[in-house]
Amino acid sequence: MDEIDWLVHEAEGRQALRVSERTVIRDSQWDAEIERIEIGPGMRVFLTEVTARSDIAVQPRDTETVPWISSNVAVSGLVEIEMPDGLQVAAGPDQAILFRPSARNPRYHVKAPQRLRLAGYALRVDRVRQIFDGVLPQALAPLLEPDVTASRIIPMQATRQLRSLADSLFSPDLNGPLRHLFIEGAVLQLLARQMAGRIGQRRALGRQEREALAAAHSLLLLDMRQPPSLGELAAAVGLSEKRLNAAFRSEYGGTVFEVLRNHRLEHARIALEAGAAPIKQIAFRVGYNHVTNFINAFTARYGMPPGRYAVTAPDRRGRPQRRITTEN
Repeated sequence: MDEIDWLVHEAEGRQALRVSERTVIRDSQWDAEIERIEIGPGMRVFLTEVTARSDIAVQPRDTETVPWISSNVAVSGLVEIEMPDGLQVAAGPDQAILFRPSARNPRYHVKAPQRLRLAGYALRVDRVRQIFDGVLPQALAPLLEPDVTASRIIPMQATRQLRSLADSLFSPDLNGPLRHLFIEGAVLQLLARQMAGRIGQRRALGRQEREALAAAHSLLLLDMRQPPSLGELAAAVGLSEKRLNAAFRSEYGGTVFEVLRNHRLEHARIALEAGAAPIKQIAFRVGYNHVTNFINAFTARYGMPPGRYAVTAPDRRGRPQRRITTEN
């Protein structure tokens, strides 16, 4: 197996770490275990577990000359992915992705503090065609074109079933050929589920619908403490509840409720970093009447409870982001 050359950039210089199947990093800024598994020709799996105490940027460098498509499913935590041409997307509690970058590999941004558990896989384009035996899902076709000049992304809802499949890849119960056989089957199931749940299959929005959607988005986020119900929001902009939810998924990566929740949690994260108020007050201000519900939602999105996030926040203020480059 080819080795992965990790180049760790720190204030004092550059440190090279030689890695093959698994790398383990423990230092003051992050703990990480990253495993790369080759499953026969044309299939790779990357299993990443990170506890980030400082913001991290990771960029794999791929020397492959043949095209691959990739996927990321976050079992817990959130990772922001920046494509070579500037296109950005996130893999987190609500959304998983299939993608093909325009050129070199994308950059992965992990914000601290959080615990990230990320399952990723890569499939060579000819292997994908072989899997589907020539009968390709229509939505997958743009990722398999011979020449891709702009990054292509297929988002889909990260259902509980999808995250459970991704989580099963981390299972330590099997070893050797049995583990490889299990992982190959799990990756094929992930691909099938992702195609079944893709967001891109929904009908495109017309001009009037886009205007209605923008109005609905503004109304929804106008008052996080007392937002309109789905029915009220749909009636206000003249769309059905079903169509409004579908449009939100297509344009904003989640249902009306999911977009509202993510907005609330992002505001809460900023307030926690600023030390603006106690957790109970922050929960109330962003629209949670029960602090337990807030804690559960925050932990699911950021990989740690808000109390721990608030305690570690002062260590991050003023600290520059740490950039890490990987090469495989």
